[in-house]
Amino acid sequence: MRKDWKYLVYLSAAILFYQAVKLLSPRDIDWSITYHNQDKNPFGAYALDNFIQSLFPKASIHKSNYTLYELYDTLTQPVNFFSISTTFEPGKEDTEALLKNIELGGNAFIAAQYFSGPFADTLSLNTSDYFFETTHGSFNQNDTSFLLFKNESLKPSSKFWYPRKNIHNYFLDSDSTTTIVSENDLHLPVTIKIVRGKGALYLNATPLSFTNVYILGEDNYQFAELSLSHLPMRDTYWTEFYHLGRLEARTPLRFILTNEPLRWGYYLTVTSLLLFILFEAKRRQRIIPIIRPLSNTSLEFVRTIGNLYYQSKDHKNIAEKRIQFLTDQIFFKHGIHIHHLTNESMDNLARKTGNLEADVRSLFDLIQNIQNKNEISEEELKDLTKKIDSFKN
Repeated sequence: MRKDWKYLVYLSAAILFYQAVKLLSPRDIDWSITYHNQDKNPFGAYALDNFIQSLFPKASIHKSNYTLYELYDTLTQPVNFFSISTTFEPGKEDTEALLKNIELGGNAFIAAQYFSGPFADTLSLNTSDYFFETTHGSFNQNDTSFLLFKNESLKPSSKFWYPRKNIHNYFLDSDSTTTIVSENDLHLPVTIKIVRGKGALYLNATPLSFTNVYILGEDNYQFAELSLSHLPMRDTYWTEFYHLGRLEARTPLRFILTNEPLRWGYYLTVTSLLLFILFEAKRRQRIIPIIRPLSNTSLEFVRTIGNLYYQSKDHKNIAEKRIQFLTDQIFFKHGIHIHHLTNESMDNLARKTGNLEADVRSLFDLIQNIQNKNEISEEELKDLTKKIDSFKN
């Protein structure tokens, strides 16, 4: 760990530098179309969520991600339904629940660019996009266009301006039972009213006009305000199911991963742990001390005594001890007494030791010669040592 402290310092400095850059750098604008009541991005519905309660001060606004069928199943009286999405395609059960609520006196405001499925089939709804048509001429998507209410008593001759690329959908084939509430600059209906039973259904083909970027700009909030003012003062159920789905946590990390600060904190934590594991995964072991084997004191004693004899030049004494040691070895190993060697026993010793008989005879002749002398020279001692070593090997 002491050796790796510098890596941890470098890693911590890199993380702090990255966080500082992320905090100080301008954030990229998220242009995703979410229509979510908690999203503050341009195409979220946070601004709408903040002022819709003021439109119904004596009623409650219930926001959820349930289907119309699920919401209707919990009601005891007609209510207002509100939904904003890119495509509104409820199933058969949802369609029946919505229309039944309206027939009993409820109301609904549905904003979507496209309507399809059983709902569109039941009401014979058709929407179109004039960018893909030639009957209305050619247009530049970056041009501005306006929306206008047909009922001048709502906002006499007021026009609400938007980029043309965001309000280019409209309704087709309006019949006598359909009332046009608002239209675009081409006099094409964008908001219509359909009466069924005791209630009414309001449909809008420009859902982007209800998002943050336009509600917070100039006077366009009045278009959303006047559009929703057609709903009566009663409890309103705002469902986001038809654009966002359930929005339920599918994994324990969903809340963290959908929140940018928490998401980056999670990534940095995981990365730091992985780097720590990488550095600490090396096998660590203390230095194994070198344990010196116990010295052979007997051998050292022999060497010491030998050096004493050698320094005193007592060559005969050394030779006698070597001869005695050799004699004991031959006896214990081969069972032969060299003091009573015969030609037969000498030949037997040569075969057992793997030496030539001539070399064995030469060695023992030298031994006998040394034993017969009172003193010997250093050369004779070396010669004896050489022949004994040769004999043993």
